[in-house]
Amino acid sequence: MAKRKSRVKAPASAPQRGGPSRTLALALAGGSAAVIAAVLIVISVTGGGDKGAEPPLPTTGETQALLGDPGLFDGIPQDGLVLGSPAAPVTMVEYADVQCPYCGEFAGRSLPALLDEYVRPGKVKIEFRGLQFLGPDSEKALRLVLSAAQQDKAWTVLELLFANQGEENKGWVTDALVRQIGEAVAGLDVEQMLAGTNAPAIDALIAKAEAQGQSDGVRGTPTFFVVRKGVPPHQLELGSLDVSAFRPALDAALTP
Repeated sequence: MAKRKSRVKAPASAPQRGGPSRTLALALAGGSAAVIAAVLIVISVTGGGDKGAEPPLPTTGETQALLGDPGLFDGIPQDGLVLGSPAAPVTMVEYADVQCPYCGEFAGRSLPALLDEYVRPGKVKIEFRGLQFLGPDSEKALRLVLSAAQQDKAWTVLELLFANQGEENKGWVTDALVRQIGEAVAGLDVEQMLAGTNAPAIDALIAKAEAQGQSDGVRGTPTFFVVRKGVPPHQLELGSLDVSAFRPALDAALTP
């Protein structure tokens, strides 16, 4: 399995990312919508090891070295919330909460290999749909990602947020961390990102993802859909976030 690099050096005593591992329920309200001529492969995670609690990131103005690789997506097109070639025949949709430990596990454990095997070759593009049901840090982090999407830097900001994920609702999305992350992303206008977090366009994106999640029957995070026109819907439930669990669904969607 490909491992994430750490171009932003972390101290030797840096804690393991992610909070307590648990099942995350999502209650969404709204209508329903039909999916026309597309394959929808729902990948829901039903298990995972307990990674244990970790000390929260600083809650004052103090800073610490960032974990993660801001260059992970170098050479891969980003268009808003979509990562990968616009011509890719298959789309993998990821519903995630930035505080969700399983979502963080996917980002660190499987995403780098999926990028190398499917996204960089132009086979698959990935669309992020952010949910924010775990608490205030979820919403603050999501708004940053969505604001960065206006500059086509959403996935890079998301990578660093997941890599530095703290314990749920302990105030880990600090102003200091946010600025560190923004300054680590090449080409990102940090002030523009920060100023745009409460824009009406961000509110609309949050509402849109919530409506899509309800329509798709999402009840927890992370949940994935693999979409390709002309292929009958197929649902797949997984008990692992290992990259090998994703390959059969993606390969099947890529088979004519």
